[in-house]
Amino acid sequence: MKSIKILPYLLLTLFLFSCGKLATTSEDKKSVDEVLKFYGGYVETMKGVETLNGNSSDFFEVQIKDSKLINNQPQRAISNASNIAFIAFQNQKPGAYDVIKTKLLLADGASFTKSFTQKELQEVKNIYPEIDKINSFLINKNYSGIFEMFDSKFKPKEKVVKETLSGMDSQLGPITKIQFQGFEFLEDSNLGHIILVREVGQRKQLFPFINLAFDRKTKKLLNIEFP
Repeated sequence: MKSIKILPYLLLTLFLFSCGKLATTSEDKKSVDEVLKFYGGYVETMKGVETLNGNSSDFFEVQIKDSKLINNQPQRAISNASNIAFIAFQNQKPGAYDVIKTKLLLADGASFTKSFTQKELQEVKNIYPEIDKINSFLINKNYSGIFEMFDSKFKPKEKVVKETLSGMDSQLGPITKIQFQGFEFLEDSNLGHIILVREVGQRKQLFPFINLAFDRKTKKLLNIEFP
């Protein structure tokens, strides 16, 4: 049976907010429910205020343990942490928290903690329509549509795009579903400042990973990988 425990986390600067600000909201509970639907396991949350260099930020933290999905993918800790933060962000009212934190408690006793600002999470939300468009093109084998989405500076030859994607569809079977599984902000020596979106597809009984790289300024597609 899945269990939920939501705990208030109080810091010394707590007096800056009213008591109502720290009460568990329906959005907090919804965030936990959606994280549990995706990952299973056991979830606790904390919320409060932290001060750094004289600036105060209110935060919402999600801690998760005993998730088989997370424990089976320790190499994807960053992606899972960002996905959990994004799930929480999507289920909160706009501007509810300045920062959303994620803490993964892994089976081997190790832990992984990551913080994401409201601005960063909104940045990912802003490119979500582009992600949905690419996923639709992949599922519907619209290779020309995918080709047109590339940034002009990094656009491959259309023939290469069509032959590569059609070849994978023929060999492995068509993609029938795609699931968003997180993101990373990276600085690539060739592509520049990017958002690397990590997804997983479904081809018959195969579940291949898909990586989409977007330019952080233009939001244009720079690269697609099937690692």
